[in-house]
Amino acid sequence: MRIHALALVFQVQFTSVMRGPHIYKSMWTPTLGGKLNCHEDDRKEAKQHDEYAIWMYLGANTSSELVGHVPMEPSYLIYTFLRAYDDNEVSVKVTGSRRLENGLVVSGTFKVQTPSRAISIKFEREILHPKELCAHMDISIKTLRKIPMLS
Repeated sequence: MRIHALALVFQVQFTSVMRGPHIYKSMWTPTLGGKLNCHEDDRKEAKQHDEYAIWMYLGANTSSELVGHVPMEPSYLIYTFLRAYDDNEVSVKVTGSRRLENGLVVSGTFKVQTPSRAISIKFEREILHPKELCAHMDISIKTLRKIPMLS
């Protein structure tokens, strides 16, 4: 009989958009409820545009299909979050189709997960700053939740 340890995962959710789907539209069509995973983009051409570039992939790792990127406004926060703790994860659930908003975008619910309560509280507090600075960004925050996970 295997015994599972119970670990807490802290989660913050917010809505925003992904950018760049015009570049990938020949290989990807957004589907409602589709899941994308966020990872740091260390390509030289990405760093020239945004040194904190975060790309979105269809699969769980960066060898999967690249389909868009996080807007520049919250990219620094997500970049530092992903580097803060090895188990931190950011995923996006597609909630809309392509639309025009300072370029072509796709709406989504971002889910930020970490085993650290302190990191989740700081993220929740910091994600409000891009919302204050960028009226064009659709950022709304869902409350911090503790989710028990079996490990």
